[in-house]
Amino acid sequence: MKRRLALWLTLAAGSATAQEGRPVAYGKVLDLIGTAQWRVLVYVPYLTDARMADALRAATVDSTRRVRVVVLTVPFFAAKEDSLSNSLALAGAGVVEAQVASTTAYVLVDDDLFSSAQLGRTANVSDLRVLPRTASNTFLTWFAGAVKAGRTVTNYEAFMRIGGRLK
Repeated sequence: MKRRLALWLTLAAGSATAQEGRPVAYGKVLDLIGTAQWRVLVYVPYLTDARMADALRAATVDSTRRVRVVVLTVPFFAAKEDSLSNSLALAGAGVVEAQVASTTAYVLVDDDLFSSAQLGRTANVSDLRVLPRTASNTFLTWFAGAVKAGRTVTNYEAFMRIGGRLK
């Protein structure tokens, strides 16, 4: 019995390791955002993909789950009128602008970390990959530092960027 349990645990650990770095379907990541339990942390230089923005918005406004959604973006792209990060700021997500040199986008859903160069820019993401669990801690340290050095987008600022007019 002990041998079977040891063999099963070894196989389970081996299959989990083999899945790290493998491609992931974009719809699966959007589904994970929709079922997140406590956090969704996103770094995306330029958010123009409506499907991703809708998934993040739904996680933000769901009062039963109380998921913390923080979007880190680059000021140049966030200031554009077609950037959907502004609508997320209006919905209540934390949107932070920081000067970040990376063009690769990252999404941390609870404890699962994904990366892609196309994420946030197009609805046909083909290079999305799951990263090892050990990369989550590195990402969290980097993300916290970038958010601390960044500036939060206010509701008024987001409203004005999307073409809002006050009378």
